[in-house]
Amino acid sequence: MRMNASAAQPDLTSLFPGRGQAGSGRGEGFFVEALGEHAVISVADANGRMIYANRKFVELTGYCLEELIGSPYGLLKSEYHSPGFFREMWQTITSGQSWQGEFKNYRKTGEAFWMRVTIVPYLGADRKPEKYLSIGTDITETKMIEGARQQRLSFDLIKDEIYLFWPGTLDVFYANRGARIRLRALGQTMMGLTLPALLQDLPEENISGRLAPLIEGRRKWVSFEASQQRPDGRTNPAEVTIQMIAPDREEPHFLAHIRNISQRKQAEIAKQQFVANVSHELRTPLTTIKGAFELIRSGLCNATPERAGQLAAMGLKNTTRLENLIEDLLDMERIASGRMVSRLQKLDLSALIQKSIRDIASYKPEKSVSVRGSGIEAPIWVKGDEDRLRKVMANLLSNAVKFSREGGEVDILVERDGTRVGISVRDQGVGIPERALSTLFDPFTQADFPDRRPSEGAGLGLSISRAIIEEHGGAIEIDSTEGHGTEARFYVILHPSAAEA
Repeated sequence: MRMNASAAQPDLTSLFPGRGQAGSGRGEGFFVEALGEHAVISVADANGRMIYANRKFVELTGYCLEELIGSPYGLLKSEYHSPGFFREMWQTITSGQSWQGEFKNYRKTGEAFWMRVTIVPYLGADRKPEKYLSIGTDITETKMIEGARQQRLSFDLIKDEIYLFWPGTLDVFYANRGARIRLRALGQTMMGLTLPALLQDLPEENISGRLAPLIEGRRKWVSFEASQQRPDGRTNPAEVTIQMIAPDREEPHFLAHIRNISQRKQAEIAKQQFVANVSHELRTPLTTIKGAFELIRSGLCNATPERAGQLAAMGLKNTTRLENLIEDLLDMERIASGRMVSRLQKLDLSALIQKSIRDIASYKPEKSVSVRGSGIEAPIWVKGDEDRLRKVMANLLSNAVKFSREGGEVDILVERDGTRVGISVRDQGVGIPERALSTLFDPFTQADFPDRRPSEGAGLGLSISRAIIEEHGGAIEIDSTEGHGTEARFYVILHPSAAEA
């Protein structure tokens, strides 16, 4: 039978007039007792001091009833909530309105717990609150689940690999997004995955020994290096950091943070190569200069002034070499710190290239390499810094001559392309191995020729040249075929007056 929606409903308390024997109690008492079995209940006086706490309140907080009665709620207060949070709550309930919200508090043991609470003011005859009834539920478990979910969402934002695993078995029970991507690339899943399986050449007993200080509480974290397998079958170096986590009401477990440190290792190698290169580049000219001065001082060349002049010229040449190296190092520091600033102004590119050709004539004259320019017969006005662009030309031309064969030729071709000018420096020398092309512009890097000794220079010229050209609003690139020569191309912007013409 369908009930008429307009039918009158009896008062809830009238459905339970008594409990047990007739006349043994009123319905209100039954409801209070039933509510007390479910909810955490307390009552405060007008000043906010507790005057009542039910059994569930006592059990949840860990305080005995005598400690709670007469105490302010600040006894449980955590630092999680701001003063504004409590100010808004008190303004609401003292105005006679109910308030609902969530509290993070502390038990007597210091453990945190969460409650969802409704506070209802009991108004006196003057319509002002005399008491405050607080009815709440323990939502600590819900908050912990939500906290764990948020934590794992945060882990997914980390590019490195994050794993959670159990102390006893070392079984992995969580992997963040970065870790899952790598596992899929390797054709693996988390099923039966352990921490030792993630690392190469690191047996389980070795890992267990590293984890012992964490389990015993002697250390908060451990860090070590290991190897990881790559999808192509090779390995890469990794830094592994592990710490013990013991959340409230959860079984303690480990968090492993695994970071690929291939780039760091490459940087360390590059640094070592840089120190070796610079040491060699400094030692060689210094040795020559010192030897020249020792011969002059010893008087062995007094009888031959011409020989003394040759030694002095040798010393000056190597002094210039040292100055250039120091200037290159300073330029690299300026580039790294963002302090390299070019003064762009109207500049005749043709005149600059012609002077660069004259300057390079004295570089390695024994090779008899000829340098020719094309397209520089008339002035070409560009926006540029003369000193910086001359340095670029010097770097490109010295490389071309250095790697040319004896009696070879180097061609410079200048062509206008719309509002910019392209400059090409082409040689017919030994060329560059294909494997070295991708790192040519890296600082302190030189092309590796198996059948040739390392060439002079610290490997800074192309890196500096690229920074200069990019600051001019241009770009630079290099094409080469081993055994057939190399072509370096870059472009700069025409000066507005030349572009309009």
